[in-house]
Amino acid sequence: MDGGISLASTIPFKGVKRSCSLNEQNSADMDADMAGGQLGGNRIVFYLARMRARGFSSQEVLSGTGLTEEQIQGFFLGSSAVYRQIISNMIRLTGNEFIGVELGAEFKISDFGVLGYASLSSSTLRQSRRVLAQYCLLNQHIIRPVSTITEKLWLVEILEIHPLDNLIAFAVEEYVSRAMELAFHLTNRYFPVLEMRVTYDAPSDLSVYQERFNCPIYFNQKKNVIRFDPDHIDDPISLANPEVFRICEQQCQLISSKISKRDSLERKVRDMLISRPGNFPPVDDMADLLAIKPRTLRRQLQAEGISYQQILDETRRDLALQYLEYTALTPKEIGFLLGYNDVSNFRRAFRSWTGSKLSDYR
Repeated sequence: MDGGISLASTIPFKGVKRSCSLNEQNSADMDADMAGGQLGGNRIVFYLARMRARGFSSQEVLSGTGLTEEQIQGFFLGSSAVYRQIISNMIRLTGNEFIGVELGAEFKISDFGVLGYASLSSSTLRQSRRVLAQYCLLNQHIIRPVSTITEKLWLVEILEIHPLDNLIAFAVEEYVSRAMELAFHLTNRYFPVLEMRVTYDAPSDLSVYQERFNCPIYFNQKKNVIRFDPDHIDDPISLANPEVFRICEQQCQLISSKISKRDSLERKVRDMLISRPGNFPPVDDMADLLAIKPRTLRRQLQAEGISYQQILDETRRDLALQYLEYTALTPKEIGFLLGYNDVSNFRRAFRSWTGSKLSDYR
């Protein structure tokens, strides 16, 4: 296994409080979340709170984004540039390249809002995972976890919604650390990671990985893939409550529907494309994904003054520019990620989108 380093330490992670505090969840918190219509936890608000606990102001964390703390309250989805800037700021301010590991360990079920309570009242970890995955886009703004679960295998591939370049390590570390912490608090059982395969270089100091993940890890791999123990997928949730789950899931559906209705169809199509990296389906397939007829999709987009092909081209253009700016990928690799098997076709398309050659951007 090239690029692999096997880690086997049993040191407990100091940043994690090994307690069952969620057994003392205050129902008033749940009522407040539901009354406020907060479906998914606001990730940036979470970052500001955790950085404030470390002595850093909101202004410092938001530096370079053009945003204020007041602007990001409630349901807020920032651009990819906003998330990249905030993550870079947190790493710079703390001087801690492993801040993602710590933040993941500090994430609580309540930080998911009503969706967290749906997860907390699920019957098993499998059901909890399903409901979180169903509303993934509302909580995962820079990555998209894709699970493969069989009787003997549980793999999660971490896909970049937007190119992260050197910040991918933060995203992977935060995701895995958070998954471990949430599963532990949901089930009151230790939740092991069996193996990690990541695309980035090995850090100079592996002690944080040893302390937190305690599993074999292989660096410089082609994909970011995490292997969990399938024997834990049906672990019972300690606070399982079918009636509470039903109410919370209904509330999730209601709030999600309200959010969906206020978005234009153009926005929904763009969000669908961004949430499925490397997948640019024909219009009929997109209509199926949105549960509408192709004719309806075309007609509604026309009424909004845009076509499906325009959305495809603009999304590909924006992603191409981000890949060129934030990664060292070759034009052939970028073209493949954007659905072009022939790099010459990608070059022609890029010139039609921007009026410039690829080399002008590098």
